[in-house]
Amino acid sequence: MWIQSTESRLERLAPETLGVASICSPGEVDFEKRSTCVKLETRRVLNMTTEPVAPSTIQPLVGQLRDLGFKYIQDEDYASAQFAFKKILELDSKDFNARFIYAHLIDDGTHKKRAESRDMLLSILDEHPAIFDHPTETNLKLIRGAAEKCSHVGPFTKATELFRKLAQLSGSASDYFQLSEILTQGNFFEEAISGLEKAMALDPATYDTKANRETLEIARSRLSQTTSKPANGKKKVGRYPETAEFFGDFQKLIKDHIAVNLTSESKFIDKNTRFFTMGSCFARNLAKSLIDSGYVSHHMEISEYINTTFANKVFVDWLSDADIDDAIRDRIVELLPPGWSKENALQIIRNSDVFILTLGVAPAFFDRATGEFVLPRPSALNSRALAEKYLFRTTSVKENVENVLYLIEFFRKISPDMKIVVTVSPVPLLASFEYESAVQADCLSKSTMRLVAHEVVNSSNISNILYWPSFEVFRWAGSNASDYYGADDGAAWHVSEEKVAGTIRAFVEMFSPA
Repeated sequence: MWIQSTESRLERLAPETLGVASICSPGEVDFEKRSTCVKLETRRVLNMTTEPVAPSTIQPLVGQLRDLGFKYIQDEDYASAQFAFKKILELDSKDFNARFIYAHLIDDGTHKKRAESRDMLLSILDEHPAIFDHPTETNLKLIRGAAEKCSHVGPFTKATELFRKLAQLSGSASDYFQLSEILTQGNFFEEAISGLEKAMALDPATYDTKANRETLEIARSRLSQTTSKPANGKKKVGRYPETAEFFGDFQKLIKDHIAVNLTSESKFIDKNTRFFTMGSCFARNLAKSLIDSGYVSHHMEISEYINTTFANKVFVDWLSDADIDDAIRDRIVELLPPGWSKENALQIIRNSDVFILTLGVAPAFFDRATGEFVLPRPSALNSRALAEKYLFRTTSVKENVENVLYLIEFFRKISPDMKIVVTVSPVPLLASFEYESAVQADCLSKSTMRLVAHEVVNSSNISNILYWPSFEVFRWAGSNASDYYGADDGAAWHVSEEKVAGTIRAFVEMFSPA
């Protein structure tokens, strides 16, 4: 619906010569309130067609349908009005006045219908660009309607473009205010302040309010602070990507919208950089992709079935000769990759430049009597028995943060200058013995691990560490595109190899010198 709903009007054309039409509307419609009122004045609107709106043989029928449609509008029978104007468009698809009216009639507030309405209004503007050269009241309403619908359902870049043109053409305080709002979403902060100032100056009774004055004061202060910082120190308002960006260039999506906060990070990767990855099976995918890209990378995976920080912690305990349960010690030895030993594991860590820790899942098995973590030998066949024998629970953020800090402290003792990259695996929890819905269990699990990563990277005073958003790449970008999961084998829990490789390419590109 129109934001300035009291100004919403439907008007009809009476064709004249010279490509200009006189508007004589029998009624005025407020689409927000679905009410009508009588309007007596006559207006003129640019008619961009040089031919009659319909062939002479069907003009009488079009005229009858138009009269009928306006009668339905006056009677507030919008369903019948919509049908009448739809029939007009079936007879003459170039009748842009009928398209203008029909576009507003079909907007029922849903995203789908609002987008359909937006597309019809934009098509009129695309086909008749001279509308922008004739700022009649009706033409301004057309531009305003298209701009407002774009601001609701996107694209926001188009909304910004239209509101900029609209404010200049109309000089209206309300249009400058709306321009200020949409500019803020697009990070045009200085211009947004100017737009609000203009609205307040043009209509102080409406816009020169205490709230707006306070907004301006805060905004000017913030603008002053950001402009005094170097370019790479500026903090912008994050904007959610549009659908076209999700389906567009994958590397650009990551750089501009997902890992945008890392673009100013120092470059630490070259062809001699050596990587050590640890954690979930996704870490194995990362290691493979790094190797395929020509880098030296080693991966240590403790358990294929369940990848937890608890399993990683007991691995570190084993490496440091700490006192651990004999069953766990034996299990770790079983899980070591072929050819690995404690000595060469320590040497690989010592020689690595970058440690990538991928956080897997939050649930883990614990002894029901002692509460101690256990590292069983799970399989699909005996998983139910394990769930009966052991306690399977989702661990807390605090528990996992403590485990990760323990890991980092150990690795930093061995390799003090090692760069640490924390990421969360997008691979879902395959099964849950705690909740009936594995999807809900997975959501809880990943939410926990994402908070763990945030706390470790941002609140633990650890230097030379960053978070790489692999999880967001797959779960958020993947929810807006179709080939992030199951592209290779149809399994919904298997990530696309192409997207893994693309994630690594974006990672390497971002942190390598140009």
